[in-house]
Amino acid sequence: MATDAETGHEFSRSGATARVPWFRQTKAFAVRNFRAMLRTKATVIWGFGFPAFWYFLTSQLLLPSAGTVGGPAVLADLKGATAVSLGLFGVLTTTLVAFAGGLSHDIDRKRYRKLRSLPVSPSADFAGRFLAGIGVASVAYVLVLVAGYADGADYALRSPASVGVVVASFLLFSLVGVSVAVVVTWLVSDPEIVVGITNAILLVTFFLTGYNGMSPGMLPERARWLVNVVPNALAARIQSYHLTETSIVAGDSAGSITPPALPSGPEHLALLALWALVLGGAATVLMDRGVYRGEAGE
Repeated sequence: MATDAETGHEFSRSGATARVPWFRQTKAFAVRNFRAMLRTKATVIWGFGFPAFWYFLTSQLLLPSAGTVGGPAVLADLKGATAVSLGLFGVLTTTLVAFAGGLSHDIDRKRYRKLRSLPVSPSADFAGRFLAGIGVASVAYVLVLVAGYADGADYALRSPASVGVVVASFLLFSLVGVSVAVVVTWLVSDPEIVVGITNAILLVTFFLTGYNGMSPGMLPERARWLVNVVPNALAARIQSYHLTETSIVAGDSAGSITPPALPSGPEHLALLALWALVLGGAATVLMDRGVYRGEAGE
């Protein structure tokens, strides 16, 4: 009996879904979640305001000494790299913390009880939430870059292809953030704990990778290669290479961006894509089996 009921339910879901285009479902989820994220005070304060505030704090307290050693040009490059790093910090704040908070609240408030009874595609749900996260993350990212520019940061594209690399790394890193958010939400049911865990992931990865890879000298020498492997530092260093001239800054001090050399080859972008595809695939499966076919929130 149970098998027959489940089979009939799945047939009804797939049949009705065929009459509601996947792209329309995706758009509905994207618009709804984009508006919900913008209405959240935490997104405005922590996603938009805090990274920009942290940039100015870093610029005023930590970077002037580097400018004294390297001169105005080096200081402007370092400000640009710092803006990129904290811009991606804002991206992870919105795609990881805000995304996980919204998903966990939807589960906790039993909204998926209704969605399971409707012909909804789990992949459209995930894709729509991902697009909403990209939209909000774009605002957070641009705000920090503009703040850096107003503070004297220097940005310089390495080549015309750099635009594509920056956009691709931004999208891939955003996918990493929302994917980790889905995994955490699937593992933890309490929304408050979810927010706490995602905030911990955000801060721990930022500091343990030397401010998103901008200060690899903070790591033990034998572990510095990790800044060109771990997703948050890898994305920040790829973008720093393509948006600034920070490769001229070298040395062994904690404030130096190199060594190791900034990731400049296509293999580094491919590695970030691998992170995104593996985590994104896992998140899509969890949305299907864990949230829609499972009993999340019940």
